[in-house]
Amino acid sequence: MKSMPAKATVAACSALALVLLCSMAGGSASADALDGVKKTQKLVVCGVDGMLPYSSSDAKTAGFEVDIAKKIAAKLGASAEYSWVTWDALIPALTSKRCDVIIDGMFITPEREKVIDFSTPYYSSGETILVQKDDSSVKGLEDLHGKKVGVLAGSVTVNELEKKGVGNLQVYPDQNTIVLELGNKRIDAAYLEAPTAAWILARDPSLNVRIVQEYVPQDRFNAGVGMRKEDAGLKAAIDSAIHQMRDDGTIKTILENYKVPYFPIAN
Repeated sequence: MKSMPAKATVAACSALALVLLCSMAGGSASADALDGVKKTQKLVVCGVDGMLPYSSSDAKTAGFEVDIAKKIAAKLGASAEYSWVTWDALIPALTSKRCDVIIDGMFITPEREKVIDFSTPYYSSGETILVQKDDSSVKGLEDLHGKKVGVLAGSVTVNELEKKGVGNLQVYPDQNTIVLELGNKRIDAAYLEAPTAAWILARDPSLNVRIVQEYVPQDRFNAGVGMRKEDAGLKAAIDSAIHQMRDDGTIKTILENYKVPYFPIAN
């Protein structure tokens, strides 16, 4: 048998090396993050530090998202370890494999779903109504007609309430000022983003302000755990954990610990 010419040998070897390289790359790409979580017993979570009541590196007050992440990790037989980034770096950090998941109040949107996958929703968020503690007259938006209602400048809330013909809107530059104005009876009610409003009240129980628990906003946004699209195994495991935690009241209890209203998952 004739030996292969030198040039042909080099070409064949190069082709084989390319096939092996592609094969190895394919195998790596198909690996599921769940395998790494099980091996290391760590679920690396991307979040934003100092964003209470959502997340913080302060162990004494970690935030409800961190508490939820710890419970999810425990369901996977792991512990949660946070990788802190800025908000706009959350998705890039996930896709570049700096972390396994995003658990930090990221709402599920069609735009985000083009880039990453999401778990089943674990809670729903929206605006909430605040009134003075001794005011029992307000149950919903219809009860705000004719009242002075504090809203945040630049928020979608302003247009939303104007379209619904609600009240005499008083626009303020920040939510803390709105709550203080309400407590001092300069306005009759406030319409603010629920988790942040709840956190303001939790930090200062002496405020003469309460959340209208009967009110459930029609416009709600579902939060999901962000994951890479190739991590189907991790998604299935996290979906299972979330269903258990929703069914047994774990997530509701965690939100209530931070005084955050628990709204039904939006359809």
